[in-house]
Amino acid sequence: MLWVGIAPAAEIEWKPQTRVLIAEGGGYGRIARVGEERLLCAYSRRGAIEVRGSADDGKTWSRGFEAGRWEHGQLTNAELLVRSDGEVWCFFNRRPSRRSPEAAKFSVGFFRSRDQGVTWSAPEMLYEAGHDFGNGCWEPAGIELPDGRVQVYFANEGPYRESNEQEITMVATADGGKSWAEPQTVSFRAGSRDGMPVPTLLPEVGGIAVAIEDNGLGGAFKPVILGTSWTGSWSGGPVEGESRQRWSALREPLAAKTYAGAPYLRWLRRGVTVLSFQLAESGDMADSRMAVCLGNGRARDFGEPAFPFPEGEGQLWNSLFVKNEHTITAVTQARIDGRAGVWAIDGEVGH
Repeated sequence: MLWVGIAPAAEIEWKPQTRVLIAEGGGYGRIARVGEERLLCAYSRRGAIEVRGSADDGKTWSRGFEAGRWEHGQLTNAELLVRSDGEVWCFFNRRPSRRSPEAAKFSVGFFRSRDQGVTWSAPEMLYEAGHDFGNGCWEPAGIELPDGRVQVYFANEGPYRESNEQEITMVATADGGKSWAEPQTVSFRAGSRDGMPVPTLLPEVGGIAVAIEDNGLGGAFKPVILGTSWTGSWSGGPVEGESRQRWSALREPLAAKTYAGAPYLRWLRRGVTVLSFQLAESGDMADSRMAVCLGNGRARDFGEPAFPFPEGEGQLWNSLFVKNEHTITAVTQARIDGRAGVWAIDGEVGH
């Protein structure tokens, strides 16, 4: 599938007065709207997944409380999905500690909430990989298709125990999570590491776009987009390195040594998608700054980066939240003004 188009004639104006520390000491923050007047933020803190809410569109946030914890290690990589029936799913990654039993494995799963994130169910597990750090699974993120199917994507080292390779795997349910289809390999570049998938729907073309980090382009990680249709849904088999269903996200290539990993993708409105990634021209991830680019409605031709937050200590594990069709919220894990945690800021996207 080849989706073409031109980049939008729009820019982002960041609003410093909206910058807010959501969760001091937290990391890997994700925001979703769970009601007309309520936002929810999920994040990692002290080995657990915590959540807190906002009743004023993100200006202030409530005290955090745990959605879940794991006795054998850490819960991290929270990601939120608000379903069409109002149920909220919070995905997570289990990471066993070095002292955990052999039966405790790297895995991905989710909690459910039927009251906008106030209470959460027991964990439901989706996939298990290996016990060791080099054969784990990571960073789940989900979408709901127009017909109600849910797809959950994650990075997966499990099938490659004798190499450093990694694929993107997807599991799907058509009955609200009562049963799940067999795991499906969505993408794999031989000898490389496809990682950190973030899916989004592209209503203009009836498509699914998945942003991933790809280190198979001749240098450090760069943001890449995988594409398929809602109905086709990867029926042609895994997207390999030279597939037309895989393309570089950025209009202008970055230098080979430049690190540009952990991408995050959202459809904002007709003709506009928004991509973020952590950018370090030095090639050292610790030097990263959150970069945000605008692309067209087909998730192509992302232009010059804008920087939502002031320079400082590394801005990592970023995400985006569509507040409305003209406002995008950038979320980062960083130390700003001497305080470390999950920070957010709003940006107005012009016409």
